[in-house]
Amino acid sequence: MPAPKVTLLLGFHNHQPDGNFDDVFAQAYADCYSRLLDALDAAPHIRCALHHTGPLLEWTSRERPDYFARLRALVARHQIELLGGGFYEPMLAVIPERDAVAQIRRMTDYCAAHLGQSPVGMWLAERVWEPGLPPLLAQAGMRFTLIDDGHFRYAGETGLLHGYYATEKAGSAIAIFPIDQQLRYAIPFAEPAKAVQTLIEQADAHGHDVALTYGDDGEKFGVWPGTKEWVWDKGWLAEFFRLLGEQPERISTSRTFSDVLAANPPSGRIYLPTASYEEMGEWALPASAQHRYHTVRHALEERGELEAARPFLRGGIWQGFLAKYPEANAMHKKMVQVSDKVARAAADHPDREGEIAVMQRELYQAQCNCSYWHGLFGGLYLSHLRDAVYRHLLVAEAFADGALGRPAPAWAPNAVPDAPGTVEERDIDADLEIEIVIQTRGLDIVVRPHQGGVVQELAWRPKTFMLTNVLGRHEEGYHEKLRVHLRQGASADAAAPKSIHDVIKVKEPGLDKYLVYDRYPRHLFIDHFFAPAETLDALAAGQERELGDFVAARYQRKPGHEGLALERTGTVDGRVVRVHKEFTADARCLGVRWEITLLSGDPLDVRFAPELSLTLLDGHSQERTFRLPDRDLSPDDRVLASRGEWRDLPSLALVNDVNRFRVDLGFGEHRPTVWRFPIETVSMSEAGFERTYQGSVIVPLFALHLAPGAPCRVALDLTMTDLEITQVHT
Repeated sequence: MPAPKVTLLLGFHNHQPDGNFDDVFAQAYADCYSRLLDALDAAPHIRCALHHTGPLLEWTSRERPDYFARLRALVARHQIELLGGGFYEPMLAVIPERDAVAQIRRMTDYCAAHLGQSPVGMWLAERVWEPGLPPLLAQAGMRFTLIDDGHFRYAGETGLLHGYYATEKAGSAIAIFPIDQQLRYAIPFAEPAKAVQTLIEQADAHGHDVALTYGDDGEKFGVWPGTKEWVWDKGWLAEFFRLLGEQPERISTSRTFSDVLAANPPSGRIYLPTASYEEMGEWALPASAQHRYHTVRHALEERGELEAARPFLRGGIWQGFLAKYPEANAMHKKMVQVSDKVARAAADHPDREGEIAVMQRELYQAQCNCSYWHGLFGGLYLSHLRDAVYRHLLVAEAFADGALGRPAPAWAPNAVPDAPGTVEERDIDADLEIEIVIQTRGLDIVVRPHQGGVVQELAWRPKTFMLTNVLGRHEEGYHEKLRVHLRQGASADAAAPKSIHDVIKVKEPGLDKYLVYDRYPRHLFIDHFFAPAETLDALAAGQERELGDFVAARYQRKPGHEGLALERTGTVDGRVVRVHKEFTADARCLGVRWEITLLSGDPLDVRFAPELSLTLLDGHSQERTFRLPDRDLSPDDRVLASRGEWRDLPSLALVNDVNRFRVDLGFGEHRPTVWRFPIETVSMSEAGFERTYQGSVIVPLFALHLAPGAPCRVALDLTMTDLEITQVHT
């Protein structure tokens, strides 16, 4: 009886997120994507599936068009099967179904038009599976996808998973190929001979011919730390391909996923729970839960019980990131709101095909999943990726608002020059609380009455710029690894590259002093009351003593006012105090007026400190700076990442010479002292632990003497000015 034979089904997923820097695309292309195609061209006995996400396809077609000719040739000779998916790599489970289907069809049409093949199988972003996906995928024309074998273990499957499995919902069926974890960890990190031996050993243990699936990020082959030298300079992939071809009686690499689907019956029926790969389940948990998760895993490992328990140790689900990071939830819910507007505009004006195409493309680009979560790489922590999401959303929304007759910036098609602003009550972020949405031709504003009466969102629409795109300082589960690493020092590097999950590098010394965590989201107009002796250092470190109880507390909307009026009665240093807070907005100015009245108790000297957090994206550039009207600043004090105090200030400005606009902050009749400090986070990236500027906190300090029944008034005006005529290119 011949020895069992294994068919190796190879799948590579190549991706760069929308909004990433051009030089990152170029470097990844040179170190990985182009070389992977060269390696396949030199090994015609290797057939595989290849997936490119839309942002990478668009960049490549524009910047490296010869790649398409090479890829088309490999597709034409049936060496490469193209995998589809959501074009801009959305998380299908959390976007509107109409968008999910449209994104998959867009990828299918693009591959047919540019690469000569219509995919029938797809790569599922981050392998995030939901039981409700089969009808959606089938409706979009997909017949199969690839999912980690861990999903199958969660469903109770044991033993070697091979071939493909059938799943369905309400009769809509789809095939799932299980990605083998041993292969995913061995390729390309084990020695080539060991990786090949892993294949043969699995077939021998099963005792029958099997088809095993490998599917993972193409970036493992040159982009991940250490892999460029390992995979290319030391010849790992060439040797691996050579060894695969040396044992044709034991290993076949001549079939694709579609071949197996067409020629073989399912290996079984399966119903998978909501899940992603194991590491994603860990990352989606809050930091405290991650610590408990690791404690349990370690205890099980010490007792030799981890492998038996692993199928039942799942961590969280992807949607956990929307609870873990309020900033991600706000961005996600704005995307959903804009999607609804785009759908209404398309339904109302089907004849405006060009406009609809623009707004849909911008919306789909904003659904690229990378900016909405954080695990091993930067993701949500990268402000330029979040900025790309917001830019696309603001363009799509402007087009839709113009079509719907709502306030829209002047550059938007069908914009009405004199359209009045709107003030609407909506639960915009699905938290079962009402927000106030104020929209003018120039400003998008979201106010949260139930969370301190703060402004959560402020966008300057003429330049499609989200000024409140500020990520707070969150505790991460891996921060403890950083502390231990800094205490113990770095370990020696091994000859072969470690999996990136095991690499610990630090980009600068002393990062542990930046492990400061915010107690509340960094929004605009947070109402602090401080004692005269309070310090900037204490506030920046999150150690300030709050005299009032207004931060993040519930305000009530007061009817009968021209703009938006909120009010709350609370306490300041034991005295009963009422804060009345009014917002007004026009095409370029957001004004806030406070009336603070001591209702009972002895007089009180206090500093009222409405906190603002803003970003122009780069905190260290001389092209995005602070400006003062009555004094010159040194280069170090001009940058937005600077820290310090300005006294007796009539106003200040943040000037963005890159995007050509400025933000002026006026203080009315007061000349307060103003504190400033940067929000800097510590996160993981491909290059290691790093400190990242997220935004600037600005805190004017108004010295008030509160006497019973005598209101004290404070005013702030935030005024936007374009430094040139606005043109938005889509």
